[in-house]
Amino acid sequence: MAQMKPRQSWWAQLLRQRILGVVITLIALSLFFSCIAPRFDSLQNGQVIIANAAILAIVAAAQGMVLLTRNLDVSVGAIMGFTAYVAADYAAHHPHVGILLVVIALVMGGALGAVNGLIVAYGKVSPLVATLGTMSLFRGFTYIYAHGQEVTASNLPPWVLLLVDLHIAGVPFLVIVSAVVVSAVAAFLRFFPLGRRIYAIGSNPGASIFCGLRPERMTLFAYILCGTMCGFAGLLYAGRVGTVTVVLASGWELTSLAAAVIGGISVAGGAGSVLGAALGAIVLSMIDNGLVLLHIPEFWRMFVQGSAIVLAVTADAIINKQVRRSLRQLRLGGRVA
Repeated sequence: MAQMKPRQSWWAQLLRQRILGVVITLIALSLFFSCIAPRFDSLQNGQVIIANAAILAIVAAAQGMVLLTRNLDVSVGAIMGFTAYVAADYAAHHPHVGILLVVIALVMGGALGAVNGLIVAYGKVSPLVATLGTMSLFRGFTYIYAHGQEVTASNLPPWVLLLVDLHIAGVPFLVIVSAVVVSAVAAFLRFFPLGRRIYAIGSNPGASIFCGLRPERMTLFAYILCGTMCGFAGLLYAGRVGTVTVVLASGWELTSLAAAVIGGISVAGGAGSVLGAALGAIVLSMIDNGLVLLHIPEFWRMFVQGSAIVLAVTADAIINKQVRRSLRQLRLGGRVA
């Protein structure tokens, strides 16, 4: 008689659905701020929250790509800033540049991401040390290129400013673009063999080698894709803020990391979803919006963000421990059967 394969407990199945936690968090925050913050539950404020989270969602998904490989990138803000400034400066001197501006941003971001990937994957440098170094390097490039100048909104092509403020059927255009980008990356990771390999090397880099995978190549690819997405996000951010300075997107390194981890992407690699990272961006945007409506000082908002990272990392460690325990029980149960 064939042995039946033991089924996982409902608890183990819930733990594997990391996105569930961030959805519950969103619901809880919505109820909490709706009760104490004036005008928080209005439709207009809801549009503000998702519009503020749109660009961060792209960067959080990019950060999540790297986290899935058991690495991280703290230079994402510097990539955004350098790409945004160069693209804005080019647009200021070539008002009719058109779609080429998007190509410039994508190529520049991908090139900077490749620098990170080569250092981490083939140079075998710690990702934290490597990307901290390139963060300063990319910011230095921005200062050298800018010569202390800024690109004002009046110098940008009108279509750049119009697109970021455009609404389609009441939905901000930025939100639509963000949803398309994040969904495309999520589909790539879920349904394409190359995307699944990113999960594989993050889950077990040693075993992936015996399966014929090359962790160095996949890590390099993840950093290139991360840089490409950050370059695109930098262009969108330049249009949103209007005036592009050399310090544009400073601090996005911590914010994107917080969004990705809060969204359920494991810092141990190989688990989580970029859709969850995008929801994590909405969580941070919602917290920030609620605290602003309550007139909470800026330093308290930074404290809340840091606390969210600590709690998310702690929860991630607990989830990983519970999943390992459930899998071990599952294997033992199969042997007994």
